[in-house]
Amino acid sequence: MKTGRIYRRFKASNGEGVTLRALKWEDLDDCVAFINDLVGEKNTEPNLGIIADRKQTREEEAKWLANQLTGIERGSIVSVVAELGGRLAGNGSVTRGSYEDTKHHGYLGIAISRKHRDQGLGLEMMRTLVKESRKAGLKTIELEVFANNQRAIHVYEKTGFKEAGRIPKKMLRNGKFIDSIVMASEL
Repeated sequence: MKTGRIYRRFKASNGEGVTLRALKWEDLDDCVAFINDLVGEKNTEPNLGIIADRKQTREEEAKWLANQLTGIERGSIVSVVAELGGRLAGNGSVTRGSYEDTKHHGYLGIAISRKHRDQGLGLEMMRTLVKESRKAGLKTIELEVFANNQRAIHVYEKTGFKEAGRIPKKMLRNGKFIDSIVMASEL
């Protein structure tokens, strides 16, 4: 897979044009702003699946991005970002298992910026992640989601994921325990 590869373009439910593509090095500053916005809303949005405890520096995010881009080029990561108006609005990836016995299996993570949720980006990104993972030879994908994040669970179910297990009280946020649901899909 190539970094920056464009998968498709579509209109969000608000009419804005969206480009779904793979990450590229030029996304660095947007990636820093994106993750730090998510970290910033973590305590006000209890359903948010982000677990990072602190904002990331540009240097930390540059290291993360370099690893992602290497994985994309090597075929161990399927990357899909949503770009609106030249800015990053969503970021998702599927990381291939690293062992011979697990290289057919992927681990999915996805996040949408607050102001772009409920516009169809998550669903289209998930559909693209599944499609591109299948093309990359993956046979199964798993993800984890907080049990209180019904918005995300609904999108995952629409794209073929089913609950495979539950981890009770995995997260303690704002003084409340939250179960984690493991969901999986066969491609």
